[in-house]
Amino acid sequence: MRAKTWKSPIRIENPETGVVRTVKTIREAKATLDRFWPAYHGSQHHHAEQVCDAALHGRGDANEARRAFIAAAVEAHFHIQ
Repeated sequence: MRAKTWKSPIRIENPETGVVRTVKTIREAKATLDRFWPAYHGSQHHHAEQVCDAALHGRGDANEARRAFIAAAVEAHFHIQ
């Protein structure tokens, strides 16, 4: 699996806890989706997991993974910086 660094990191803040995370790679995005997401997982979360996993295994595009991660963060009501 490759890390695949994005050109610009994504900073997300969980509005419930105030925890801020900076996500720089697809691997970090996948770990955030798996371990640090709110209990509610909507359709965008599921899609982002699939797209990030595909990109990590060389079957997907890094930019598509970034967009999917952002869409999941919006769906989960994270503040994006």
